[in-house]
Amino acid sequence: MIAWLPITLVLALGGGVEDELDRLEGHQVERRADGSYRILDIAGRGAPLVGVVEMRGKALLLRTGDRAYRLRGPLAHPRMAGPGYKIWVIGKVRGPDLIAERLGVLAPPKR
Repeated sequence: MIAWLPITLVLALGGGVEDELDRLEGHQVERRADGSYRILDIAGRGAPLVGVVEMRGKALLLRTGDRAYRLRGPLAHPRMAGPGYKIWVIGKVRGPDLIAERLGVLAPPKR
């Protein structure tokens, strides 16, 4: 069964958020009066899942707050976005897996 989850992450403005917004230029983003934003649409594909990449054993995961998805597909490699990177992903959710069809880096790992 394929499920599309239109989950967006709401972020408070602070260190690096302006850089994230710059990386989202050309995509549909709602900027709120409180300084937060959410991604509404990426290239006509809807809202992406947004989170931080983690490594668990040999598996790459996308942690979206309360849930983690195992990243699968040709884009799911550390050279594309390794552990600690904050990314958005468009893809298909199949159980615990997220088959990444498109992804973009929002922020590098925090140091």
